[in-house]
Amino acid sequence: MLNLKINLNFKTYMEYAAKEVGNFTIYVNAAIIGFIICFFTGNYSIVPFVVPLFVQIIARSNVKYRQRHISALVELPAQTEDPVFIMDIQGNILLSTGKTRDLFKKHSINNISGFIDRKALDAIIEMVFRDTLSPSIPSVETYSNISQKWYEIKAKTAGMSYGEKTQKVLVWFQDISLRKTYDLRLRDLLRYSDSLISSLKEFVKSGSIFEHLSLFLLKDYEAVFITRTDKNKNLVGYVFKICSGKIQRSESIIIPKESLAPINISRKESQIISDDMSNYNSKDDFLHKNPLDPKVLDFIDVPIQNFITYNEADISIIAFNFISTITTYEESFFEILVNIYRTMVMLVELEQDHEKNLK
Repeated sequence: MLNLKINLNFKTYMEYAAKEVGNFTIYVNAAIIGFIICFFTGNYSIVPFVVPLFVQIIARSNVKYRQRHISALVELPAQTEDPVFIMDIQGNILLSTGKTRDLFKKHSINNISGFIDRKALDAIIEMVFRDTLSPSIPSVETYSNISQKWYEIKAKTAGMSYGEKTQKVLVWFQDISLRKTYDLRLRDLLRYSDSLISSLKEFVKSGSIFEHLSLFLLKDYEAVFITRTDKNKNLVGYVFKICSGKIQRSESIIIPKESLAPINISRKESQIISDDMSNYNSKDDFLHKNPLDPKVLDFIDVPIQNFITYNEADISIIAFNFISTITTYEESFFEILVNIYRTMVMLVELEQDHEKNLK
């Protein structure tokens, strides 16, 4: 193995040397150096020309061999999807390459304030020059209307000169859209839980808590099936969808406990299950792996692109066709939602039992 590595390294070095042999520049340099040596020494021979030639070939090959991985490393920022660039303190783009350059060229961005708002740019500049001695690099979060993404932005001065802060600033973006969307949805969930509590008495009287949850979920999903277990441990519930701006509810649908439908498998395995049509070659493959109940599919009456399902106690919920990709963030959100919902159902039932006992 060691010999193989040595042979490969030697082969790589010789490839660099061969390229230098074909480099016209080194012959020009060798000729100039040779003539200078000959002029000052009076030794007009081939040696003053050959030595500089071999020295250049060896030196240049050695440098390029040692730095052979650096070019790949330098290429990394050029290939990243998120912008990486150098700007001045006015936000003018001084240097960008690769996908960042293509992005800025596409949208005619010469100053970063054309990509993010001026307030974010001011925050970046303030962040850069606030504390240059801090070992950690602070960040700014902002939204770009151009890319329609949330970014965490970090920046630092690109070197120092004679004790003065340089006018060049190295800036790199990181797409945090998924996390930011999750944070915003969690805030929405908190507001929803507040509305559940404030509507507790209404739910006790009307029993419309299923509709309340379905309205919340149908903001981001195309349909939702909310079920509870009956005394035989079958799942019984309703499918909800929006049609012509109004919520529609299916007839009662029973999922037998023996069913292999995802909502049942999730219950048996006590875990979140989600899947996406894009993971399969065809609709048939998707439905073979995820045998969704025909009555549920008939009521939804649109192609199923994805789904997510989870359960808590006697409640199982499956939601269909999320507006985006179902990520681990969405799975966490869905788990929290189902837990909150189950708690509210318990409170409603306790209050209903309490009112019955008073009568």
